[in-house]
Amino acid sequence: MNDDYQLANKTRRELKLQNIRRDILVSDGAKALDMILEAPSPAALIQSFPDQDLYYLMHKIGVHDFIPVLALAASSQWEYILDVEVWDDDRLNPHMMTQVFSLLFKADPQRLLRWAIMEKPDFMEYYLSQKMHVVIREHDEPPPEDFDDYITLDDKFYFRFPGQKSGTEKNDENAEGALLPQDVPREDGLPDDAPELIEQMLKSLAAMDLSVVHGLLLETASLLPAEAEEEQFRQKNIRLAEKGFLPAHEAVGIYQPITKKSLKHRVAITDEPRVFDPDMPMPPMYFTQFLKGDNLFAKTVEQLNRQGGIPDLDSELAALINKVISADRIKIRNRESIEKPLEKTMSTLSLGLEVLMDGAKAQVETAADLIKKYFLEDIFRTGAREGARIQAMANKWYETSFISETNLPLSFLGETYLGIIGGLMIQRPMFFADYADKVLYRNFATLADIRATRRQLDEIICLDDFLSSLDVDVTTFTFGVLTYKSMILTLWVRDRMGLNQSKPLSLAPIALAEFKKFFSQLFGEQGTIGDTQAKDLALWSAQASGVDETDLPTALQGILYGLLRELESEYGHIQLEDLDPRFMPMFLLAGQE
Repeated sequence: MNDDYQLANKTRRELKLQNIRRDILVSDGAKALDMILEAPSPAALIQSFPDQDLYYLMHKIGVHDFIPVLALAASSQWEYILDVEVWDDDRLNPHMMTQVFSLLFKADPQRLLRWAIMEKPDFMEYYLSQKMHVVIREHDEPPPEDFDDYITLDDKFYFRFPGQKSGTEKNDENAEGALLPQDVPREDGLPDDAPELIEQMLKSLAAMDLSVVHGLLLETASLLPAEAEEEQFRQKNIRLAEKGFLPAHEAVGIYQPITKKSLKHRVAITDEPRVFDPDMPMPPMYFTQFLKGDNLFAKTVEQLNRQGGIPDLDSELAALINKVISADRIKIRNRESIEKPLEKTMSTLSLGLEVLMDGAKAQVETAADLIKKYFLEDIFRTGAREGARIQAMANKWYETSFISETNLPLSFLGETYLGIIGGLMIQRPMFFADYADKVLYRNFATLADIRATRRQLDEIICLDDFLSSLDVDVTTFTFGVLTYKSMILTLWVRDRMGLNQSKPLSLAPIALAEFKKFFSQLFGEQGTIGDTQAKDLALWSAQASGVDETDLPTALQGILYGLLRELESEYGHIQLEDLDPRFMPMFLLAGQE
């Protein structure tokens, strides 16, 4: 009975803190900081935050403004910040270690030193070994050479920073061992703050206990950095795996395609109240504020929450987002890098829900039933399968394409088609939005995105097949802008002017005087291209590719029609005497060099 009463109190307290944390996460930076520091028990509130939520707040509020919060944070929260900030794949970044240690040292110097010495001694020793040289002087030995460059606290242990050259090294350009590989200048061009920070840390530690400084420097001098780094990497992976951050080579399985018949079903959802377990960590909530918008998944989650929600759905979504972060090797160092995997996860889940509807109209009610039936990871993999499938088609086409065989750049396809292929040839395929959604690329979010990309990919393949059927000598191109547009139009003009009497067809530039004769017949009085010229282009295309005019693919006819409309828009209003080859990239003309 007493246990039930205590559990009920813990449950009420946790629910109260959960509501406060949610309000803080959705507030702007300055207000969130005030809400934390003005809380009745700020330390209890801060330490109740899941590690990821606190880390998100740190970047939202600003790392330097966040120092008072870090002073009250738990050591496990400090450790999470180190785990996600200071690693570049499997290597420790000494410059990032300096920045994080500097923040924690400003937050609580003595606590940082006690924690580092007692719980992370190898980590601290590795950092020191990368930033300074230690010399131990016996009682009967003279001080080390270049004594002025060394610092000592007891005339026994001397240390110096390799980035600060001694007088001898300054005069000797060939001095060996001037800098360790880890001590190259910072990427941002700013000076390294490590010497000042380390000196302050060692002096503070000496004031606490000089014998600890002796032990730390002694072990630093004898440390094997590679072995220490490998062990720290192993421990870091274990800690992050507990939060859903698997190693990249394991997390990439999130993109493994899966068929509908292979999907696993959830356990039936019951109406029994969920029992609160104080020993289970709470899932992060920072992403819940982004579960809004017009995508299908966000609308579905909103409706599910109105209906009471699905147990542990937040934890499941958080684990999925963490896998995406790990698989894509995203460095979480600002708010934008945090929001990026959230948007990708929601878009792919929305696509997966549509795919599972088997062509039916996308409805929130149907999507809600699917989420109740299948796990989010399987729905994500279903959506990722569609992008991977169309990416495989693009890669297979390119291997034997006209562009690849003639060593032409992808820019040959023109701006729009280049955008389509560019989005499909990156590691994770993306939809070419062309700034329709205020972005150049975004993640596939609907089957309409897949269909539009597939239709345009089919056009590219059809165009490439047509160009492959032309016996054209690409090496005859000398100057100008070579795209499929300028190639087709130039070959058409050269044929009708009798300049390509034999094969292979030449792409040599056309003299402006000769081109004007063709140009004068191309446009009507209103600057439009009539049916006669349009039929002539189609007829030439059929003859050049060796097919009957009635057998020209529909996609190719659409491309040719688009070319003529673009000609009308670009050149229909230009007078014959105003033609200038420099401003006519759709044709290969003499004088464009």
